[in-house]
Amino acid sequence: MNQEELARHQETLLAHLEDAKRELLQKPNTLAVGIGIKESGGAFTDEISYRVFVTKKKDLAELTPSERIPREVAGAKTDVLTPYQVKNRPDVCGTERRTLTKHRPLRAGIAISTDSTTYGTLGWFGRLDSDDSRILLTNKHVLYDTTDGTVTTSKPTAQPQLGSVSKCCCCECGSDNVVGDSLIGIRNMSPLAANSVDCAIARIKAEHASDITLSIANDATTEVLSVSGTAAAVVGQNVRKIGARSGFTRGTVVHIGDAAVAATDPAGGTIAIRTGQVLVIPTAGETYQVNDRGTCKFAFSNNGDSGSVILNDDDAIVALLYGGDEKTNSVDVTFANNIANVLAALTNNGFQLQLSVSDGRVGLHHRTAFEDRDERLRPAMNYFELLRDANGHSVIRELFEKHHREVLDLVNNRRPVTVVWHRNQGPAYVAALARAGRVEQYRIPFAIEGISRQTLLTAMEDVLRKHGGRALIADMDRYREDVLALAAEGESLEHLARLLLQRGLLESVPEVEVTAAL
Repeated sequence: MNQEELARHQETLLAHLEDAKRELLQKPNTLAVGIGIKESGGAFTDEISYRVFVTKKKDLAELTPSERIPREVAGAKTDVLTPYQVKNRPDVCGTERRTLTKHRPLRAGIAISTDSTTYGTLGWFGRLDSDDSRILLTNKHVLYDTTDGTVTTSKPTAQPQLGSVSKCCCCECGSDNVVGDSLIGIRNMSPLAANSVDCAIARIKAEHASDITLSIANDATTEVLSVSGTAAAVVGQNVRKIGARSGFTRGTVVHIGDAAVAATDPAGGTIAIRTGQVLVIPTAGETYQVNDRGTCKFAFSNNGDSGSVILNDDDAIVALLYGGDEKTNSVDVTFANNIANVLAALTNNGFQLQLSVSDGRVGLHHRTAFEDRDERLRPAMNYFELLRDANGHSVIRELFEKHHREVLDLVNNRRPVTVVWHRNQGPAYVAALARAGRVEQYRIPFAIEGISRQTLLTAMEDVLRKHGGRALIADMDRYREDVLALAAEGESLEHLARLLLQRGLLESVPEVEVTAAL
């Protein structure tokens, strides 16, 4: 199924989920019901089903007909499962990807800590509604501890570095590693929790608040991720993350909703029903592995990745990672909290915030996957397409065809170019241009996060002169004055196009009314 088909199928199951729960939870030993990929023999199939957690699987012969979980309910297949075991994962198999180096500017995907023994991942950034101060998002057990409850103690939040977490990282020595102070930690994973979350935020210190790159990256990978907003997870969709332990990994959402988790303490204990969960397994091509009692299993995450945000293919945050289970299946299963529940928990405790997006604008509009789908299906006229169709032999089109592959390759694969591009808000400006091509009312900013258009262009000019080919450098020399002049004008895409037309770089500008698509 493609993403739209998956969303439609999930929407159908969600519409009947409460009916399915009423029927299934009446069965003896039934614990929880969610929606996800059906399992068979410890492996995941390609079928979406109602996933039914029971205390213990029994042979059908041991059950009366009324006690059995039906093969189908509310028009969908069922899958019977026993509780997962969410706990600290073991050592990695193969090459260790952990990175604890200090990063300036700050960015997501790096290691953070408040003590001298553990670390997690800085998931993402935002601003508090109350005072507009910058915050970082991660897990409670990263900044505080693993106990259930809400804590508002202020603790120095720092970047561990040099392969170990020293006490100096947590400000006893006045180290520059300290980047902020924790504000609140919420962990609600008890057996009867209404909305299960493990989240925390810290206020970023003033001296670092202006030195932030709104991207996700670290030294363990050349990948750099951007954030476009938030969305609901869809079963079967592809997702990505960058964490301080396993770096960049790709996964597939295999479950949403309620899930049963067994106690991991030696004395046993009550099985917990965790609500609002998003479960992820590694994609078929993922290479990262963890060690399960001497057996290597492919994994989406590991210890130290706690606090990472999980993104869909539209760069929207769908969940906040907090743990995993390598024992139950043939692959490791990562557990994460629905991002909407995380934000609601913070708001309910007096910390309403807006998550940042990588184009420099700040906003928090949580849309379901089905609203996202409906938005994409609305008819929209993209001004970029119109410009392209009307300027098949223009100078701009010629320059694009001549150089875009080289520039993309340098940005994606030549680290000095990648660093300059992201440090100077390149992805954010591209996102702004893309939105301007779809939304008539949107105005392209002259500066994003303190980086002006001219700053981005001159910084890229300098690095491309060092790494680009002769033809690219020659054309930069030829059109430098035009490009810098354009950077100083034009808030709409149509205005910029008319300026290009005046300079003889375009053949024509389409006279149309652009329909808003967002």
